[in-house]
Amino acid sequence: MRSLISAVLCMTTLATSAWADLPPSTVEVLTELIAEVPGTHPSGTPGQVSLQLVPAGALAQGQEVYYTVRITNPNTVFAREVSVVQQVPANTRYVAGSASGPGARIDYSVDGGRTFATARQLRIAGESHKPAPPQSYTHIRWRLRNPLAPGAVALARFRAVFE
Repeated sequence: MRSLISAVLCMTTLATSAWADLPPSTVEVLTELIAEVPGTHPSGTPGQVSLQLVPAGALAQGQEVYYTVRITNPNTVFAREVSVVQQVPANTRYVAGSASGPGARIDYSVDGGRTFATARQLRIAGESHKPAPPQSYTHIRWRLRNPLAPGAVALARFRAVFE
């Protein structure tokens, strides 16, 4: 069954807690969520194709989607202590261990983004004896370890399976 994923493809997500602290004021950063899927293109060698990511369109159930969170500092000052939160898109299931972001600490939430912890520390309410399974993650948070320079862009990534 094929379904169309629309609003998730490419949008500005300021409402995802994408902001940075620059004491004593707050500096906002911009985020954009980009959804891509593996595609094939001619490799230049006759009869061969290369795999690369292409913009997501109609998705098949069970298809893996590669998400990139593009974090941009549009300000003229450094953005310090940048923390970006991205909801795992609706109708998808997070792929275990797929979140990455060079120079970022990554935490997860299973309660709609109210609390965050590392994958190892994360528990589901009432089940404190075992870690939360990755398919229960609702949000991912990247905390950049270094300030983001004026005009700079940082990339964070994760994968999810379309259901």
